[in-house]
Amino acid sequence: MSSFVNAIRGFSEAIWKERNLKVHFVIGSVVLVMSYVLELTANELLWLIFAVFSVIGMELLNTLVESIMDLYDTKPHPLVKFVKDVAAGIVLWYSLFAVVVGVIVLGKALFGWDQSVGKLIVLIFVLFFPTISLLWRFVSSWRNRR
Repeated sequence: MSSFVNAIRGFSEAIWKERNLKVHFVIGSVVLVMSYVLELTANELLWLIFAVFSVIGMELLNTLVESIMDLYDTKPHPLVKFVKDVAAGIVLWYSLFAVVVGVIVLGKALFGWDQSVGKLIVLIFVLFFPTISLLWRFVSSWRNRR
């Protein structure tokens, strides 16, 4: 029982302290409330629930990683920054996944969109997002050398 109480305490402290976690909960709550109003299949509902829980879970993981790294970050270190940035990148990637799920499921239910809209967004995220990220990194590195 104390493990459960500790888990609830940790969960509530994370929500209390982390602004992004609050934002994800608000957005997730809006999506899930909308899912009760809309005519969705069981599979569509499950995908929305999975997306919401995944983003919140990854944000909790990001909070954990950042907190652990802060214990070791007595002076700025590039590796600590890298670990924190990658943890934030995981949240971003899962958020992009949630956007795709939302566009496919909610786009169909609200606007009658075809799945091709979701497929296009997936292609943009999977193909262009990493490319743009790498180009941005290259330009930043090039500017720093000057």
